Amino acid sequence: MAIRVRGSSFQVDFVHGGVRYRRDKSTLQEAKDCEITAKANLIKGLDPFPDEATKVEEKKGKTFGESSEEVWNLEWSKGKSAKKTRNRLNLVQMDIGRDTLLTDITTDRLDQYTIELEREGNSGATINRKISIVSKVLKHAYRREELERMPFVPRQGEPPTRFRWYTEDEQRRILEACRENKNEEFFILMAVLFDTGMRISEALDLTLDNTDFDKNLITLHYGETKNNDARSIPMTKRVVRLLSRVQTNDRYFTMNYNQANEEWVQVRSRIGMGKGDGIHSIRHTFCSRLSQNGTDMRVIQELAGHKDLSTTQRYTHLNPEALKSHIDRLEACADIDDLIV
Repeated sequence: MAIRVRGSSFQVDFVHGGVRYRRDKSTLQEAKDCEITAKANLIKGLDPFPDEATKVEEKKGKTFGESSEEVWNLEWSKGKSAKKTRNRLNLVQMDIGRDTLLTDITTDRLDQYTIELEREGNSGATINRKISIVSKVLKHAYRREELERMPFVPRQGEPPTRFRWYTEDEQRRILEACRENKNEEFFILMAVLFDTGMRISEALDLTLDNTDFDKNLITLHYGETKNNDARSIPMTKRVVRLLSRVQTNDRYFTMNYNQANEEWVQVRSRIGMGKGDGIHSIRHTFCSRLSQNGTDMRVIQELAGHKDLSTTQRYTHLNPEALKSHIDRLEACADIDDLIV
């Protein structure tokens, strides 16, 4: 059920048993009372509005619940972040209404939804993620010709992302603390992350099939990465030594994410780091080091597996010397020093 503002009135609007019910009330309180009564009557198997001539419309087309489950089965359920996506989808389904017809999700409705999320205290990033769920479902229906037109999808402005990366001294302290934990598997995992920039989920799923010691190359195949794109990462000599010593017939790491995170919390506490210091910052460290050493952004993008170059360009400011060298070339373009007084 939903209560929406319609001009100077408030409309109770819901679908039940394939039938759409609508009722306009002059005040918000009357609409809320009407909604409560209708719910109670439906539970009892009665007409939701027994004292009035009910406005009934036959349901036409698919509902948001039906189409969103199709997208879940086709795409989201197979992603690396399936659990998080499922939780977010459940929330959006409750917000929009599983029985809401896709044709009723208009630009006006999306604007109202955005305002509701803002009033609930959601950040711009959270709002965008929820709106993206709705947008994906609508695009899916539009592609299948179950929706005649796409409404405009509003987006919120987001502040620039701040990311944490570790200095060389911090890296050494982290790995020393891993040694002190006396968990060889976790030590190898952390060292591999520092030298490959892999996401932790990618590293934990690493198998013999992903490594080629003749070419000193790690290859993540299609479907094994967050973006489902294959990529190759050359192994440093340290990574070659560490992975070569692992005795396995398949996976290099037996621990799961929760176990790795528990080890990390112990390491972080041992060296006095805080909650903002996470495992993912090791990936930022990998990209930052490459940028600081003058590596081209597109090379970093390929090694890190960033789908968008704009993601990689966050690290550009970490290499001011490279920018300076390009500016220095301007001085060689024209000999005008004698004119500068």
